[in-house]
Amino acid sequence: MKDFRIITAIVLGMLTLERIFILKLTKSKRGQEFVRSFLPLHPNSISVMRLPMGIISAVLAANGLWCTATLWFSFWMISDLTDGTIARNCDLGSETGKWLDPLSDKFMYFPVLLLFCFSKETNVNLEKWPVFSFIIIDVIGQFSRLFVKKKAANQFGKAKTALVTILLSLLALNQIDDLIVVNSPVANGIMIAALILAFLSCYCKIIPDNWYANTLTLANFICGLLAIYQAVHGHFLYCMILVFIGQFFDLFDGRLARKYGSTKRGALFDDIADATSFGFAIGTMIFCCLKEKYSNINAVIAALIAIFYCGCLIYRLYRFLKPTKQLPKGIFQGLPSPAGAMFAGSAVLVALECHLPFGGIPSAICVILSSFLMVSNVEYCHVGQTLWPAMPKAIKLLLMILFTILAVFAITQKMYRPSFVYCCFGFTLFYLIYGINSVNRIKPVDNPQ
Repeated sequence: MKDFRIITAIVLGMLTLERIFILKLTKSKRGQEFVRSFLPLHPNSISVMRLPMGIISAVLAANGLWCTATLWFSFWMISDLTDGTIARNCDLGSETGKWLDPLSDKFMYFPVLLLFCFSKETNVNLEKWPVFSFIIIDVIGQFSRLFVKKKAANQFGKAKTALVTILLSLLALNQIDDLIVVNSPVANGIMIAALILAFLSCYCKIIPDNWYANTLTLANFICGLLAIYQAVHGHFLYCMILVFIGQFFDLFDGRLARKYGSTKRGALFDDIADATSFGFAIGTMIFCCLKEKYSNINAVIAALIAIFYCGCLIYRLYRFLKPTKQLPKGIFQGLPSPAGAMFAGSAVLVALECHLPFGGIPSAICVILSSFLMVSNVEYCHVGQTLWPAMPKAIKLLLMILFTILAVFAITQKMYRPSFVYCCFGFTLFYLIYGINSVNRIKPVDNPQ
């Protein structure tokens, strides 16, 4: 346990010191001039130096030097933040760097992934099919930079790299003091999540820009169909997780539509997907859960509540296309449908997790409240145009990674399922209050990045 704590403290210390030093260095004119004149600190130089470091990390680990390997790997993965900060703040970005930096990432984590696939000395082994699928897709994405215009890493690619780095760090910590930080189901679940992100990153590099939004809309629609299937079969948590994932697709499809444009009927397709994920999927879960899990609510009342919810949500989507009230850009008329879905769905599951004797009654009240808020004239800030763009990029990436890991833990480990439900309910409750545009405190961003 002692070595585990020491290694964790050193890695966090390295990360903190790197952020403080590099940000301070690159924010001053003298520091910028020094960086520009010192070739080893150029982003491309750092990327080239990183190329053999993944193999060295794997060799150290294969020889049982897990502490050294973990520190070595962590240091060079932290340097990925360093070259990006220097490129932005010192105006040293280049076309070469757009493909060299992600190439160096792959050289860092491919050898270590293969080690955890084939080594018989590790506490946890990764399944071969997600690792090899991930490597193949990642290699295709790298080679696509030779013939596509979009060479720089997108948000899916950055999230993928961060998630793989966290996974490998956790697996390495498993080897220190014989601790089991993550078990096989969790590790392979995170690997599959990274595989999905790698596919989305590669796909978004290759497709035309105006297909971005519709692609994510389709992903949201598929999540909705799968969520309905899970709800019908009584897997309410899985239904909620799929709707939650659909919310991320819905968040990004709007942003990409505003940035790159969309097809002629993109808005209509988006409403159909939202109605499926946030309307029919949650409505099905509400009906099945209230009918099956609560003796104080019969099937007729459960059906009426679910129908009322779906009707309000569909009207909410219609009013988004044809508003009855003129509002500033970035402000919604009524509670947004994704927030309404999360509030209604998570409220039902929270009552179920708490084993309340009359849990059906507060669940029904929350569903009805969510329905009324969606069709009300209460002004809410648009998450995609106001709250999300106002966050620092590092915070947005961190939130995506944390919720992805939490979802994986909820799927693979029963003990973490209440935590996921409570987090969804808590964040939605926070938005119900904080998201109200009572003082116009948040201005919309016209050109989201």
